[in-house]
Amino acid sequence: MPAPLSRRHLLARGTTAGFFIVAGQWLWLTPREAEARVFDPQVLSPEQCKALSILGDALVPGAADAGIAAYIDLQLQAGDESLLIGKYLGVDTPAQTEFYRAAADNVISLAGDKNSMQTFATNMASDSLSGWAGPPASYVLFVLRADALDVTYGTPEGFERLGIPYMAQIKPDKPW
Repeated sequence: MPAPLSRRHLLARGTTAGFFIVAGQWLWLTPREAEARVFDPQVLSPEQCKALSILGDALVPGAADAGIAAYIDLQLQAGDESLLIGKYLGVDTPAQTEFYRAAADNVISLAGDKNSMQTFATNMASDSLSGWAGPPASYVLFVLRADALDVTYGTPEGFERLGIPYMAQIKPDKPW
């Protein structure tokens, strides 16, 4: 893998664009592009990525298309340079990986089909899911929703969809 990038470099290059493996090649892509090209996750399993993508999209419509699974997998690879919200809530880097794996595994084992995802999310919010293991479901919901908002609306295009002027301190060269 190419050398790790600094936060300053990531901000200057579009905050979350990074290197993803697609068909055996390292490519510099946005999470949206990586998802569209069916990236090979490096930290999470493909099933875990799919589970987080489905739940993320239920919490923030458009998160799956924005590449939430690729975003989370890329940020977990970034270690201490991660931009995931957990870092800002005091979750240390190794614990972040286990946090997202546990969250995805709970979704896989407890959620059922995609049609029930809204109900599943409602039950997460009230911590009323029987069999949930790991961090409280309501906390997982809070964290995943924040990450889904970042990847979906934390771009100039996302701000435009919201009707808010984009006034970044360091404007990225290109979107996510």
